[in-house]
Amino acid sequence: TTEIYTLSLHDALPICDAFKRMVLMKKLSILKKREKAGFGFVSLWLIGLLIFFIQPVTMFLYYSFFKFTMLPTGGYALERMSNVFQNYIDAWKSDAQYPVRFVSAFQQFAYKVPIIVFFSLFMALLLNQKFKGRAVMRAIFFLPIITTSGCMGLVISRGISAIDMGTVSGSSTIYDVSMLKEVLVNAGLAEKIVTTLTDIVANVADLVWDSGVQILIFMIGLLAIPESYYEAANVEGATGWEAFWKITFPVISPFILANLVYTFITACMETGNGVIDYVIRTASENMDYSFASAMLWMYFLTILLIIGVILLLCKRAGFVEK
Repeated sequence: TTEIYTLSLHDALPICDAFKRMVLMKKLSILKKREKAGFGFVSLWLIGLLIFFIQPVTMFLYYSFFKFTMLPTGGYALERMSNVFQNYIDAWKSDAQYPVRFVSAFQQFAYKVPIIVFFSLFMALLLNQKFKGRAVMRAIFFLPIITTSGCMGLVISRGISAIDMGTVSGSSTIYDVSMLKEVLVNAGLAEKIVTTLTDIVANVADLVWDSGVQILIFMIGLLAIPESYYEAANVEGATGWEAFWKITFPVISPFILANLVYTFITACMETGNGVIDYVIRTASENMDYSFASAMLWMYFLTILLIIGVILLLCKRAGFVEK
């Protein structure tokens, strides 16, 4: 005999709930595996951070609250001061060069970082198009990523610095901007605006050279956009401008944030930075490690503050998920 069992809706609901829980647990297990893999990759960096980075950074912070003195017999001595923040105060009140270099450096970052990010996005959009010789053009713009590493980057930077055909001081003033400067001055522009514009033109080679990694990051974001999105937009009659703001820009907005932070940090730490050079010279020539540590920590905290502002503004603009 064959028995036929009927399953009512009331009996089926617990089975469906159990199946949903099983699927959810499977998804959670996959996410946990990915999290463990991520921590495994980051763990090597964390170990190196704890062993080689935390100790010297902590010592430099400790030095900044004392007066560092080299002893004639060798070694050094740390003397307590009446005000533990005296080195920080002297950096702004007693030192004539540090405030000027500090303000000048961040003024340069204010226009250099957006220009590099905008240029990188523009070039990534061009290199993402289909045209003959695209592979060669991509290789040309990715060349700085390969050549600026290690000793090769130092040789190239010194070689570019040796070419000085302009009138504006910079690391690669290979363009004569005297005529442009004369035109801008005759137009009645302010001296600071003229200096900024001529500095950008004179150092355009550096701006292009510093855009290799950013172009690569934007290319990764653009390649992640499905082609079907643009096909659907084309069917709906959207223009290229509308497709950019409705499809491309929202998808690559996290990459814009990543490039802003990366470019800003790179600009702050690059060779030829006025603040970094002055701090190193103060520590090496004057043997005043306490004063140099105080200047460096103020510079470092300002960088962290600006990065925090960038992240906050980008979060409010929708560049990152809340």
